[in-house]
Amino acid sequence: MNIKKHHAVLLLAVACFSGAALAGPTLDRIRDSGHIRLAYLPGGKPFTSAATGGTPEGYGVELCMRVADRVKSQLGLPDLKVDWIEVRADNVLDTVASGNADLLCTPSNATLERRKTLSYSLPVFAGGVRAVVRSDAPMSLRDVLEAQPAQRNVWRGSPALNLIEQTRIATVAGTSSEKVLASKVKGFKLNTATVSVPDYASGIRYLMERKIDVFLAERDVVLATLDDKSRAKVVVLNRHITHEPLALAMPRGDEDFRLQVDTALAAAYNSPDFSSLYVKYFHKLDDATRTFFAWVTPPL
Repeated sequence: MNIKKHHAVLLLAVACFSGAALAGPTLDRIRDSGHIRLAYLPGGKPFTSAATGGTPEGYGVELCMRVADRVKSQLGLPDLKVDWIEVRADNVLDTVASGNADLLCTPSNATLERRKTLSYSLPVFAGGVRAVVRSDAPMSLRDVLEAQPAQRNVWRGSPALNLIEQTRIATVAGTSSEKVLASKVKGFKLNTATVSVPDYASGIRYLMERKIDVFLAERDVVLATLDDKSRAKVVVLNRHITHEPLALAMPRGDEDFRLQVDTALAAAYNSPDFSSLYVKYFHKLDDATRTFFAWVTPPL
């Protein structure tokens, strides 16, 4: 084979490979229609929230826009249109699983049950249940809640156990936090006063009104619930009681589109402006969170 023919074959192979890398039903639909459909929950602040002008706001929105920019570049669609699809809590996952949206910009917990009908991106947030206390809570209570669980039996009458039994703890009814608390109370045979509240806003309000001492809740939802006033008066403690990384959901079975999503996210995490993006919505980027993103980001 002469050099020209060899070069032509290589170019053809590269072209075929590149085309295959950008194939798949989602990318084909986006290429043909010139539209990418991004779903969001309007009440999912700070991840997604409705805004004037039709374009939502939030951490998840900005990450999705980076995905849209990558798809626009990779498909050669400078006029790619972003269609924002507002969804409700009771239909959000079905909307994505049925293919009526290409990507859900409000992060969710990638459980095994959800993976039966959905695919998920790289993790975008280190969620999980944590303890929330007032900023003036005694250091003794903070120390007990921040301590790692004992690997041996906790003796009746110990100072830590006595303190917990004098503490009023609340969770939102029907959540994983309620299950965690019930398990701990049963496992340690505690006589702790537990309270069920109807929603996260009520839990924060009860905490600020001193009706409870500790609110166990999913970190991401607490951050979304806090306003400027309550943010100054409550503290989300550092210890993870459970680990629940959140990710962006998409229709199951399209690895080519998922690769584009993950590549855009990895590039975002490695970019010099990611720290300012994260701090914009969550107010700080601590060492534990930096380590989380370092672990979940594959090499480019």
